[in-house]
Amino acid sequence: MKQLHLQRLNIRFLLALLVVGLLQSAMLQRINAQTKVTPDGIIVNVNGKQVELAVAKTQAFRLSVSSSGTPKVIPSIFIDNSAETQAKFTVVSKPPVYGIKTSYGKLEINSSSKTWSLYDANGKVLISNGTFVSTDTLQSFSHNTISKSVLYGAGNYSTKNLVKNKSVALQGNGTVDIPYLWSSAGYSILGITNNDNRPATWSSNGTSSVDWKFKGRSADLYLWLAQTLYDATKGLVKLSGKPKLPPKWAYGYLQSQWGWQDRAYIEDALNKFRTHKLPVDAFIYDFEWYTVTPDYFVKENGKAGYSDFSFNAKLFPEPEKQIADYKSQGVKFIGIRKPRLGDSLRLVMARSKGWVVKSDYNNRDIDFSNADLRKWYAEQNKPLLDAGVDAWWDDEGEAYYSCYYWWNKAQYDLRASVRPNDRHFSINRSFSLGTQRLGFCTWNGDIKSTWEALQETPADLLNWSLSGMYYGSCDIGGFQGTPSKENLVRWFQAGVFFPVMRAHSNIGTVARFPWLWEADGEAAIRKALNLRYQLLPFIYSLGHEAYKTGAPIMRPLVMEFQNDSTVANMNNEWLLGKGLLAAPVLNEGGTRSIYLPKDRWYEFETGKVIEGPSKFKVTKALDEIPVYVRAGTILPVGPLVQYSAQDTVAPLEIRIYPGHDGKFVMTEDDGKSYNYTKGSVRTTTYIWADATKTLKWQVSGTYSDKSVFKTIKVVLEGKEKTVPLSTKGSVAF
Repeated sequence: MKQLHLQRLNIRFLLALLVVGLLQSAMLQRINAQTKVTPDGIIVNVNGKQVELAVAKTQAFRLSVSSSGTPKVIPSIFIDNSAETQAKFTVVSKPPVYGIKTSYGKLEINSSSKTWSLYDANGKVLISNGTFVSTDTLQSFSHNTISKSVLYGAGNYSTKNLVKNKSVALQGNGTVDIPYLWSSAGYSILGITNNDNRPATWSSNGTSSVDWKFKGRSADLYLWLAQTLYDATKGLVKLSGKPKLPPKWAYGYLQSQWGWQDRAYIEDALNKFRTHKLPVDAFIYDFEWYTVTPDYFVKENGKAGYSDFSFNAKLFPEPEKQIADYKSQGVKFIGIRKPRLGDSLRLVMARSKGWVVKSDYNNRDIDFSNADLRKWYAEQNKPLLDAGVDAWWDDEGEAYYSCYYWWNKAQYDLRASVRPNDRHFSINRSFSLGTQRLGFCTWNGDIKSTWEALQETPADLLNWSLSGMYYGSCDIGGFQGTPSKENLVRWFQAGVFFPVMRAHSNIGTVARFPWLWEADGEAAIRKALNLRYQLLPFIYSLGHEAYKTGAPIMRPLVMEFQNDSTVANMNNEWLLGKGLLAAPVLNEGGTRSIYLPKDRWYEFETGKVIEGPSKFKVTKALDEIPVYVRAGTILPVGPLVQYSAQDTVAPLEIRIYPGHDGKFVMTEDDGKSYNYTKGSVRTTTYIWADATKTLKWQVSGTYSDKSVFKTIKVVLEGKEKTVPLSTKGSVAF
């Protein structure tokens, strides 16, 4: 009987195991039917729609939907595909919740409630109950943060305020919105559609909700964890690409105008810059460098014999000789380009090949996204590069959103074939995300010569700094009209602290040549230009920092003082790096209000100490700029030169601003090639120990030539010590 009882127990146990196995098998089948593992994540079936949760590079997630089958990553110029290393992930399956988990966080979706959530590495929820809707023509996402947040990024089209509530993803004359945001709740998002010319848009109700719209059948939502704006910009360039450095001369002063008259006029201007001791690195030429008349009145079918790709003999009768001669005096050549054709025969040919697109200008714009067109365009421009043209000024390319990218891609590829390993540089009236990979500068358009336009300019450039455009500039003095002397001088002073310093003016206005603005105006502009050139070692090193880390050169104060509500939307003061605060006079009369956040600050001119937080007013003479330096800053200040590549044996001044420990990495390279991307740099890491009043340094890297600094003069509160810049050393005070 006992044996029979044991047999019955064994049978029951086996039956129980069978039932459990069947249940587990059924559950596994349901899980397998619900999800599919992909190389980058999982695809989840959500009420008949397939949604992919994937990793993107090494720090982000991608949430993808499609109304036409299985979602897959959308190819886009906004995303850098040069490095495809992906993060490792594990699959999370707790039906009806499925997701992926990484070292930096977790992305999940609930197939029952059709909601998705984002968590940080510690399991803290950042986005909860996000939703999505997928139709044949429109994809949309909505998400809520756990608390009210402030949003940044997105460009300057919708508003020039730093704080945002929407992005319309449009371009204009010196304006652009991009499909991107950073939330103070601790994350960033970038949206990608299946058509780069119709980018995603987003809007917020001003509390915790954000709604995204994607025209088309599919959408990619990139998400990454970002506690700070530094995390946000770092993640943005990891996805969209590092900002390549322009050539070093592009960090100097660039003189532009519409109205260069002839060869004698150019050479007289160059002579005056040099004899008046006014530093300059390039002249920028408008229409007149390649044509006798602008093409604004050329009709839709063009004009016979119109000069699209040649020099105007009135200005450049001997282009190769002239350009070489000007370069020998330290002045480069930048020529304007338009995204259209003027010659009637070229237009007939281009239209027959489908290369012409409709635009708001004159239906003569060409489609740079066409590879055959880019090849033909490069062939037409090659003789210009052969003659010595250094860079391009690309104007009026807003006919389609991706124009500036593909236009620059044509120019970038041409340069690589004509001058291998030579840095591309261009100045453009707008941008899209991804253009920073090409060595790209944007200016804020054809602005008026008014105080209001001056006040808005830093706002434009700061918005771009938070949106992937690292090299912002403007028409110093404004384009439309002739500014007052005071207005022009204050504009030059602000321009000292812009990533790219460029003056420009419309035809028929007074050129922004400093000597045309009376003796005191010229003297004040000279002082500003001298300061710009003394700061070049500092600004150029910040360009290297931007390339390596994504930290902008020109930074809103909120990047450093994120918890200070006073600076949350401040755009009339800004930082270069972490410690140099520019608060230039932006209004008539020389008086302005200053706010210095909590820290110790030094007045740049006098060394006066100011303890923050502090609000005060200053009144500055015409040649004075309100500039302040944060305690703990190590500021390299170069010698006075008339152009960036001018030989000098003068020491590099290292100014120490005590009160905190400090660190600065100064970077030197050849200033013209891409060798820095392969490590050919010389870095000098300066470290200040405040307690012992000691500066230490360590030099590393393989780059060396006659231009690198060999001597430093360390300056601390009026004391100076000049020493050789050995590979390793220290100076104590």
